[in-house]
Amino acid sequence: MGKTDKQNKSGMGESAELAQALMRCAGTGIYVVQDGKFQYVNSLFQELTGYTERELRGKYSLDLVHTEDREAVRKKAIENLKDHCLLPYEYRFMKKNGEVMWVLERLVSTEYRGKRTAVGSFMDITEHEQLEEALARSEERYRTILAEIEEGYYEVDLAGNFTFVNNATCRQFGYSKEELIGMNYRVYVSKEDAKSVYKAWSKVYRTGEPLKSYPFASIRKDGTQIFLENSVSPLRNNEGKIIGFRSISRDVTEHKQFEQKLAEMATHDPLTGLPNRVLLSDRFTIGLALSRRSGNRLAVLMLDLDRFKAINDAMGHDVGDQLLKAVGERLTGIMRKSDTIARIGGDEFILVLPQISQANDAAEFAQRILDAFQEPFVFGGYRLHITTSIGIAVYPEGGKDIESLLKNADTAMYWAKEKGRDIYRFYDGSEAATLLAKQRRV
Repeated sequence: MGKTDKQNKSGMGESAELAQALMRCAGTGIYVVQDGKFQYVNSLFQELTGYTERELRGKYSLDLVHTEDREAVRKKAIENLKDHCLLPYEYRFMKKNGEVMWVLERLVSTEYRGKRTAVGSFMDITEHEQLEEALARSEERYRTILAEIEEGYYEVDLAGNFTFVNNATCRQFGYSKEELIGMNYRVYVSKEDAKSVYKAWSKVYRTGEPLKSYPFASIRKDGTQIFLENSVSPLRNNEGKIIGFRSISRDVTEHKQFEQKLAEMATHDPLTGLPNRVLLSDRFTIGLALSRRSGNRLAVLMLDLDRFKAINDAMGHDVGDQLLKAVGERLTGIMRKSDTIARIGGDEFILVLPQISQANDAAEFAQRILDAFQEPFVFGGYRLHITTSIGIAVYPEGGKDIESLLKNADTAMYWAKEKGRDIYRFYDGSEAATLLAKQRRV
């Protein structure tokens, strides 16, 4: 053998070793199949499967495919060989020891020893497949938990459109999942709270930090309002870029309504629903401050129902209470939005008229009240006639602070009663002195 032949053989041997090394490094098993039977397998194929080349030679390749995957693999192999494509496909291979191995396979058609031959390569992807299955199970558990928890869980994109909702969210908003997906937050967030929701999400996007709690009022599909307490955190993609927000929402409507009820009880008369002394004091303080800055007047009207005790004693407290409610409703109906009416106990009512230009404005308002009381109060089968006496004190002439205005309006009211009832009277010093002297004699 010449020197050149030896060099060629040596070069071919080195190339084969290099090819084997490359295939091993790539983790690729190689096999040759003719007439459906193994004709050749490389060493890595043997290592991966546990079979020796002698055991595999002449064995049908499909016999080692998992029975559930066998038909699909057969069809994929035919497609690859027929169309000369190298699209990979996955299936389960049965190793010699009985273990299942997931493989990623490519198949190409060629000619070997004058016959059509299939040359295949596959890689062991069992760990990858197991990881995917574990992730899928984890995802399924995650979605199951989200679906079953009592709190609402939802995800939105950067525009505020729903991309995922759980069952509790559907219950909260009154929509189906199909209706909610793609819906923008402005549909279900009240107009008053839409800006605060946008600010909350913007802060999370800007800082990348979650927001533990922010409340907003939501409008359900049926038009009713609920109150939600929410937490929000950024929703990121695989590169860590914020692509939306995820939120957990808790329905706190009952708690909110209870708080509102407590607040109302603290500031309103339980019988008529009108402001009580506490709220009256706040409104009074604000009205006086406005009058002092603007130079306008403020009037205080003290009302007492004439001969209410006689009606209450004769017809019972239930009728008396209904009458007081009716009086409150009638007074409310003739007031301005800026005015305040309060029940301070028994059959006494106080009206505060802020920002009037002259005392005569208070007189005109008092006359409207007297006129309104000329109509009978009708309720529950009763038709009752009752009048009222009104005392008026005007800031600053009739008092420069809350205490003096209330005291002087009360004095003027008793003076109106002494004058015959069903009238109004203003407070001034001389009349007050006369009235107080009469009261002392009584």
